[in-house]
Amino acid sequence: MNTSRKILSGVAGTVLIASGVGFAATSVQPATAANASASADAVHEIGDYRIESRWAEEGGALSRLANVQGSFSFNQQGVTPNDELFNVFGTAILSMCSKPALDIEAEQVGEANYYVNVGGSIEKSFTVNLAEMDADEKETLMGCSCATGSPFGQARVVGVELSKVVGMADLEEGVNTLTAYGSDGYGEPLPLQYVLDKHALLVYRVNGEELKSTAEGSSVQLWMPETVARYFTRNITQIELTCEEEAPEVGSVDPMYRNKIEIKNDASSCEFEKGKEITFEGVADDCGSAIEAVEFSFDGGQTWTVGDTEGVTADKWVNWQFTTTFADAGDYEMIARARTADGVVSPLVSSLSFSVV
Repeated sequence: MNTSRKILSGVAGTVLIASGVGFAATSVQPATAANASASADAVHEIGDYRIESRWAEEGGALSRLANVQGSFSFNQQGVTPNDELFNVFGTAILSMCSKPALDIEAEQVGEANYYVNVGGSIEKSFTVNLAEMDADEKETLMGCSCATGSPFGQARVVGVELSKVVGMADLEEGVNTLTAYGSDGYGEPLPLQYVLDKHALLVYRVNGEELKSTAEGSSVQLWMPETVARYFTRNITQIELTCEEEAPEVGSVDPMYRNKIEIKNDASSCEFEKGKEITFEGVADDCGSAIEAVEFSFDGGQTWTVGDTEGVTADKWVNWQFTTTFADAGDYEMIARARTADGVVSPLVSSLSFSVV
């Protein structure tokens, strides 16, 4: 009886790639023995975690090809639509990204309010209206990623750097912590220097739409580059600058959810003609470290084809495309993973089953 082994993998959550964006093309070479898996099973040790890929026996043989070559391209563009952006994250956190889409829609019928109070260990508390700070307005494309779970998103945001507001305050000696509080009282303390170094943004426009709120308080959101979503706070009413015995530590992505990757092909229509070009596409993202390469396997993880992503930055996701052909009919499986600049390989890969006829 023929059997095949299929990797049990995690798949990243809903992310939509913008159509019509250009891809930077690069050549693809098969992985060398140094970075290819010695066997179909793999073990990753990240911090205190030991992560093992497990295999399950399934009926029906898969066609397997080693060192599949093709063309690889990538870019760092694309955004998640607003009606999905705020619903793509789990509900385990209370920050901006955990709000259901219906709540966001309801809030958008209100008025824009960009007033924020600033207090704490400063000489005099004050209120700032970000709408009057046009000269300091900044626009950027920024990703937002959860510490646990697989979903992630990206948006083009407009706002004022938090450093501009901090610069208005006469700080007392020893101020080392900043906390932005939402109208619901939610706030996560951050090291002040970290906020300044990361160019945190007080956002009032997302993907071209002005933020509005029917809730008491402002419509302003805090967006933190290369920082997990728990610090992305909505409807900010108060910024507190305080002196703490020690500056708080910044939470990071759970090691199990580093290097999120997703194959975006429609699984319901994965039947292709032999000899014709097939393009696979998807998204890779890691919070805090740039994606160095996206890797593909068509033989159950025994060999990997590497697509280098030279020049990408850590604050945005990577849209990737891999195009190849198959000469023989059969049932195949593609496995994709990412590798970061700090050498971490995706603990959870993404897979796609397809047929060539």
